[in-house]
Amino acid sequence: MLDLLILAGFMVLILGSGVFATNIYCQIAYNRCPACGAMNAKRRSECRKCSALIA
Repeated sequence: MLDLLILAGFMVLILGSGVFATNIYCQIAYNRCPACGAMNAKRRSECRKCSALIA
């Protein structure tokens, strides 16, 4: 029974760390458009969805 709890804990840890790493990567690599909220690569100067200028 203890082994099952340890394995479940490791699964949660592994999946949680993947979500955390993805979130950090998205914050580094993408900007959000202030007008529509779409995620755009940092190299873009205008939104790919609504063509608004991104600061």
